[in-house]
Amino acid sequence: MPKSGNQNNDLPGLRIGTVIGIVLAGAVCIAALAVGIARLNLPALRWGAVCLAVFLVASFLLWFIIERHGKLPRGERLSPVMGRIMFDAVVKMSSPVFICGSDERILWYNSAMENLFSGDSKLYGTSVKELFGVTLDNIRQGEDVRISWEGRLFRARYSHIRSEEDDFALILTEDLTETEALRTELAGSEPAVCYIMIDNLAEMVQYDSELYRPASARVDAALRAWADQYNGILREYERDRYLFLTEARVVDAMVAAKFDILDRVRAVKVGESSLPLTISMGVCAVPGTFEEKERAAAAALDLALSRGGDQAVVKRDEGTEFFGGVTRSVQKRTNVQARLVSNELIGQMRAASNVIIMGHRRADFDAFGSAVGIARLAMYCGARVNIAVDLSNRDILGQRRIMESEEDFIGVVISPGEALDLLELGTLVIMTDVSNMANVESLELAQRTDKLAVIDHHRKTAEFDREPDVEYIDSSASSACELIAEMLEQALPREELSAAEASVMLAGIMLDTKQFTKNTGTRTFSAAMFLRDRGADPTEVRELFKESFEEYSGEAKFRRNVEIYRGCCAIAVADADADANPVVAAKAADNLIMVDGMRAAFTLMEMGDSVKISARSAGDLNVQLIMEQMGGGGSFSGAAAVSEGKSVPQLVEELKAAIDKVL
Repeated sequence: MPKSGNQNNDLPGLRIGTVIGIVLAGAVCIAALAVGIARLNLPALRWGAVCLAVFLVASFLLWFIIERHGKLPRGERLSPVMGRIMFDAVVKMSSPVFICGSDERILWYNSAMENLFSGDSKLYGTSVKELFGVTLDNIRQGEDVRISWEGRLFRARYSHIRSEEDDFALILTEDLTETEALRTELAGSEPAVCYIMIDNLAEMVQYDSELYRPASARVDAALRAWADQYNGILREYERDRYLFLTEARVVDAMVAAKFDILDRVRAVKVGESSLPLTISMGVCAVPGTFEEKERAAAAALDLALSRGGDQAVVKRDEGTEFFGGVTRSVQKRTNVQARLVSNELIGQMRAASNVIIMGHRRADFDAFGSAVGIARLAMYCGARVNIAVDLSNRDILGQRRIMESEEDFIGVVISPGEALDLLELGTLVIMTDVSNMANVESLELAQRTDKLAVIDHHRKTAEFDREPDVEYIDSSASSACELIAEMLEQALPREELSAAEASVMLAGIMLDTKQFTKNTGTRTFSAAMFLRDRGADPTEVRELFKESFEEYSGEAKFRRNVEIYRGCCAIAVADADADANPVVAAKAADNLIMVDGMRAAFTLMEMGDSVKISARSAGDLNVQLIMEQMGGGGSFSGAAAVSEGKSVPQLVEELKAAIDKVL
């Protein structure tokens, strides 16, 4: 190989040959001139002069060509050779390579492509779309386009070839079959972290402590047998709390079994109690460090507990999955949590420039009553406070009328638009009776604030995009007003809560417990007793529950079209000409659940371009799981969903499919 890219191996020899040729030709011309001069022969003289001139011109051109040839770029001099080398390399390449014309049909392919298709000569003229299901545009625009054939996986890359006659596409592929198999193997061996907590053992044996040890031992035995089944490591790091370490592929197996450990523990009985023991699980099977996995597993466990327990929450690359949740939450008879949350909330209120409180869209008695309770706590802390509600909402007119007598609440209740104008640096926004951002009174208000607090009794549907500064979600509580009443009892002096404020909060508890007939516990009656002691008037509250004749007759419109599905679920659809009133729909569902044999009731009614679904449970069927499949949420005994762009018959079929899945 020459050391310089401006020379050829044969260039020195060519130059020597050229010099010799020039010398010989020059000698002939000079000889001809000499003969002409010696003989004074004019024709011979002329011929010699012409030959000399031609000789000089030819010599110059020949020398120029030789020098120019020696200065050609290396690529131009080697292009024929390199073309032959590259063609031979492409033909013998181990990965399939093919060339397509502008019509995306195969014009040529190499030996690897021929071997892949077992020598099928029909490849010529076949379109790429027919073979691999992708177009050349897909390959050209995509960064990681995969194609497969006969169990092999390839990454396809596009290269454009331009000629004088037409444009072509050269598709180079890379075999990823073994790489992806190895990747799958490594992903399956990725460590997974799981936290397990026994939900209600302490509450179930509180009156007979002798039952605790045998019950705990039976649950422990069930958990260890389950851990051995999946070849994992189980350690009890605290009373009734476990850490389980395994691999990601094991999590796939547990998901396939729908976490049957929940049923095994539920089968454990404690004494003569009819309530089953339950556990909550938080599982993390996403890539990351052990610290990241541990935090994610702890967050998943918190999510499982905030949804009521008796379920497993699994975090994977595909998203968060929920399993279980078929039993009602057991109320915890402790005020420790309420005291801790109230102290944290008071600290945030005192540090905030102002406080804005809001509930869910179309606020009800519980949303407005709990907002009033939090507003009183903010006033006690000396903070500027406002409650953001839809001022046109007639469902809370009775509560607002009661609050008109309170001087401290003059100008406190404002519209969401006015609340946005009050948003400033340091504003604390508190969401009450709602944890789903899709249902909050003002999503913009929740997103734009620097500080956010959430207090709710509904089961949490998913994690927040941003972590709230204060989060208190207890699905075992009957209502948000119950939670707020417990907090006020711990933090507020007796004389701070007025009778009017206590009355609107009592209305919230009565609404969500259906006049203390559903989802009640010792905490519920304790909160009601606290409010009654602060001056709540049951007679005044009862007046709030009176309905108009239009609402009473509106409930009858649901009874004209009722279907009993699977013998235990009532599905009622309002007449198309019925007035859209979600309160009426909810009351109709409450009445349908009273029919003998009904485990759940659902009412559907059109509201403009959307359809509102209200769901109620008789106590043994979790309607929240059903409504979550419809895009909604709620609690175990009451939930709802709103769907847009779908007809009522279509939603009825989707509702039936959701019921089938839960049943």
